[in-house]
Amino acid sequence: MIMKKSFIALLSVALLTISGITEASAQENNNESTGIEQQRIGQWVITREYTVTRDDDSGTTEKSDVKYDISFGHGFEAHFPIYYMGFSGFMQDGPFSMQFHDIELDEAKSWEWGIYLPLDAVRLGSDHVGLGFAFGFGRTMYKFASPNYFFTSRMLTGERTTSFATLSNAGTYDETWFRYWTFKLPVQLEFQTSDDGFFFTVGPELEYRFSPASRGRQYGKRKETITNSISMHPLNVNLMAQVGLNNVSIMAKTSLIELFANSTTPSPYSPGSQVWPVSVCLGLTF
Repeated sequence: MIMKKSFIALLSVALLTISGITEASAQENNNESTGIEQQRIGQWVITREYTVTRDDDSGTTEKSDVKYDISFGHGFEAHFPIYYMGFSGFMQDGPFSMQFHDIELDEAKSWEWGIYLPLDAVRLGSDHVGLGFAFGFGRTMYKFASPNYFFTSRMLTGERTTSFATLSNAGTYDETWFRYWTFKLPVQLEFQTSDDGFFFTVGPELEYRFSPASRGRQYGKRKETITNSISMHPLNVNLMAQVGLNNVSIMAKTSLIELFANSTTPSPYSPGSQVWPVSVCLGLTF
């Protein structure tokens, strides 16, 4: 019993001693404080931790015990597919009409593909929101289910009209299609997360269309150009949106400007109407 009381007494003295030392240390460190500075270089974060010592007698301060730590932060990087490919088609009565044109396409073989090269990304006050800029190049093709083609003709009044019709020698072709090439400059507002890699983008895409041609392949022969004298709007603006996870995205685009530069008669069922290209593609980002 006496030994137990002695042990409790020694333990109490030890606790009081430790408490005293702690208080003395706190009093001695009243003139010391710690500071942390961070600097971001891209997605790398440099953390500098230091101790500031103040001398009350001389009124000077000095930094000591400087420690550096370099880590890889989230940062903001825009997502543009390095390569994309998907289905292309036409809308009628406007880009948001949700009515597909009655031009009969072979949907399984009507493709748009291309590449994007990211140019820059700008954070908008957060690592998770920003603007992305890129340069793109692509090719769009519409494969027809029958031996039809687009062509532009000049009326007696001088008006140029783009029409959609069946080839006079249709029996000699096993397939026909219409294609053109594009340069693109998209500007995308992007929302992204750092935890699961989810991102969503939306914004305009300035597009330059060039080299339109109606082409076909005769039975047992090579591909050939039926006509490349087609009046097409060279400048276009797409409304583009993406939703993706990590390196894979689904991209949808609709043209805000008609494909052809003059009044058209795309089919016998819709005289004088216009067509707006649309596409849904799978994108891969690395």
